[in-house]
Amino acid sequence: MSLTDAQHEEVLKLVYATAEVLGQEMRASAGVLIAEDLSVYPFAEIRSALARCRAELHGKLTLAAIVERIPSANAHLSGNEAWALALHSTDEQETVVWTPEIARAFAVAKPVLDGGDKVGARMAFLAAYERELATTKAEARSPEWTVSLGHDPQRREIVLGDAVRAGKLPAPKVAHLLPPPDKPVTEEGQRQRKRVVSHLRDLINQPGGRKAEERREAREREEARRRELLEQAGAPLAAMGGR
Repeated sequence: MSLTDAQHEEVLKLVYATAEVLGQEMRASAGVLIAEDLSVYPFAEIRSALARCRAELHGKLTLAAIVERIPSANAHLSGNEAWALALHSTDEQETVVWTPEIARAFAVAKPVLDGGDKVGARMAFLAAYERELATTKAEARSPEWTVSLGHDPQRREIVLGDAVRAGKLPAPKVAHLLPPPDKPVTEEGQRQRKRVVSHLRDLINQPGGRKAEERREAREREEARRRELLEQAGAPLAAMGGR
């Protein structure tokens, strides 16, 4: 990313004008260097940052004060935020969306953490992370978010969904990492589901009706069988009485 010649000239004029508003006499060489260093950032963000400097600063205009107010220059997580995120990576079930700077700094701290010294590990991480960010910010590189997948598919879906909504990852980039959507239910499947639901509803609404009916039918069968046996037993007696 770089400014056009016209934008670069505009930034240089705005730097001089902002310094003048703040009561500062800026040498030409200093203004040129500041404008050159700012040229790696978006023009709209530079212009907005200089406007904030005019409204908020009470001392001299510095490059650090301008960069501090440029959103893309401060998109990286703070040291404490990065440390909290890095700790999630110790859980194999957890999916983590982090940057290469966080990953490399945590690689430095991990042996200390494994040794049981959490305070020392945090200090080692913060020092390594600051070194990583110094190089990244010097090159005006925005965060490059990457994914470290965990084993829990539900957590994976939640974490990746949050990353997409936060603008860290584009949806197409994570689509293949999510579980496939449920297959659509066919019409026959829907009919079977309705029949099952209807049957279950009948059983719930009439919990004792079917059992009572089965007991009544069993009693009727037993009674019919008893009458049949009595009739069979009475037939020989009737024949003997007729002799």
